[in-house]
Amino acid sequence: MKNILRIIVREIRFIAASKLYILALLAFPIIDCLFLGGIYISGSLTELPIAVIDQDNSKISRNIVRYFDASPDMEIKYRLSNVSELEDLFARQKAFLGIYIPKDLQKNIKRQKPQKIPVYINSSNYIAGNLLDSDVSTIIAVIGAGVKHTALMKRGFSSKQAMETVLIVKNESEKLFNPALDYNLYLTPGLWLSVIQQLLILAGVLTLATEYDFKRLRTALKIARGSLPAALIKVFAAKTVIYMCAAYIHFEILYRIIFPLFKIPIAYSASAAAALSMCFAFACISCGLLLASVLKTRLDALKGCLLISAPAFLLSGYTWPLEQMPVLLQKIMQLIPLAPFLKGFTKIYNQDLGITFSGEFAAHLLVLGSAYFAAAYLIMLLRMRRQKKISIFKRGGEIKNFQSVRS
Repeated sequence: MKNILRIIVREIRFIAASKLYILALLAFPIIDCLFLGGIYISGSLTELPIAVIDQDNSKISRNIVRYFDASPDMEIKYRLSNVSELEDLFARQKAFLGIYIPKDLQKNIKRQKPQKIPVYINSSNYIAGNLLDSDVSTIIAVIGAGVKHTALMKRGFSSKQAMETVLIVKNESEKLFNPALDYNLYLTPGLWLSVIQQLLILAGVLTLATEYDFKRLRTALKIARGSLPAALIKVFAAKTVIYMCAAYIHFEILYRIIFPLFKIPIAYSASAAAALSMCFAFACISCGLLLASVLKTRLDALKGCLLISAPAFLLSGYTWPLEQMPVLLQKIMQLIPLAPFLKGFTKIYNQDLGITFSGEFAAHLLVLGSAYFAAAYLIMLLRMRRQKKISIFKRGGEIKNFQSVRS
C-alpha cells in the first residue's frame, strides 16, 4: 500500500510540474462546460423572423396574421408583395417561414368553399423548421375551428353547441420529463458528459503513453518494488486511483455547481448521478490505458483517443435512438463507455429514477472497465517482458563483440 501511495504522490508531482496537464485536467473541463452551456442557455427558440404575403387584406386575413404574430416562437418581420421576395429572404437566411394568404380568401370562406393557406418553411435549420411546422399545424387547426364555429352559429347553433360540435374529439396530452421542451435541459448535459469522456480517456492515454515514450515507466516500477507483474499492477492501480479522484472532483463540480448555475435540475439526486459517473470514469480511464498499451507511441495513442471520442456523442443514442441504428453499430457502441453511461444517467437525471433502474448500466460500465484494465495490464506486461529480453540479448551481443575485439 505504501508503494502505491508513493506512485500516487509521484503522479501528482508530475501533473503539478506540467502546465499542459493542469490546464487539460483541471481548467479545461470547467471552461468547456461553461462555454457549451452558454450556447443553449435560452432553452428554446423564440421570435424567429417570418414573412407574410397578404393578397386578400380582409378581416379574416388580418386575424390570421395576428394569430401567427401572437406565437412566442415567431415574429412577423417582413410584409411582402410576392413569392419572389420570399425566395430572396430564404436565400439570404433572413426568414424561417413565409405565409401566403390568397386573394378572395374571406369571400370564399363565407361561401363555404374549402380554402388553403400555403405556408413555406425554411427547414435548412432542422430544429427551427421542426418547431415552426408544429406551430403552423396548431395555428391553422385553431383558425379552421374558429371558422367552423362561426358558420355553425349562423345556422342557429348556440355557442356551446357549436363548440362541442367543433371539438367532438379533444386532444389531451401530457409531456413528461421535459414538459417545456427545453433544449438546454435536453442537449447540454449530454454535451458536457461527452467532453468529460474525451478528457478521461485522454488522461488514461497520457499517464501511460508519456511514461513509455520517456522511458520513465522503469522508475515507477522501481518505486512500486516487487516482481514485474506485481510492480506493474501497482503502477496501474495507482494511476487509475489518482485520475478517478480527479474525475470525482469534476463530477461534483458539474452536478452541484454547474448544473444549478445553468438551472438544470437533476431529478433524482446528484449523489446517485455521481455514483454512476465513477463507474463511467473507471471505464474511460481503463479504455485510455488500453489504447496506450496497444499503440506504440504517444502520438498513435492520441490518434486512437480522438478516433474513439470524436463520433461518440453522435453514436451514443442520446440524440438519435441507438435502436434505430444498424445492428453492427449498436454492438460496437456497447464497447464505448459513453453509450451505456448516458442511458443510465438519463434515468437518474431526467426521469427521476434511482440506482435500481440505472444499476444494469453501472454493472455494464464496471465490466467494460475491468476488461479494458485487465487487457491493458496484460499487453503492457508482455511488452515489458519482450523489451527486457531484447535488452538482455543486445547486452549479450555487446559482450561477445568486446571479447572478440580483445582476442
